[in-house]
Amino acid sequence: MRGWVALLLLLGLSGCGPKKSFDGPTVDAFIGRLTCIGQPVTFPETEKVRLEVYHETGQSFLIPIQPDGSFKIGWMPIGKYSAALLRGNKDAKGPPAKRHNIPGGLQIEDGKTEYTIELGKGYQP
Repeated sequence: MRGWVALLLLLGLSGCGPKKSFDGPTVDAFIGRLTCIGQPVTFPETEKVRLEVYHETGQSFLIPIQPDGSFKIGWMPIGKYSAALLRGNKDAKGPPAKRHNIPGGLQIEDGKTEYTIELGKGYQP
């Protein structure tokens, strides 16, 4: 039994674990914050807020947004993204109650670890 545990641990440490599901350059981690006309944005604790982003290759990601408007991401592909802010009640089923398309989207760059996403003048809290 100990031999199997040691073998599994060794395989995991040697890179034989799960692979990223993207064939191209990626960033390992970054943080960010949402703003509206340069001011920080916050959300009620009762809301489920996510940033829905679509990479130029068509792959999509959902980024959870904290009540203080911040987010933290593990890895993502480098490139251009279109983006939308999704908001709804944490307990609600189905599609989000509000959707706001983000003008200009998002550009993930190699070596950049902090992003500010401007929601634009048309954003309604």
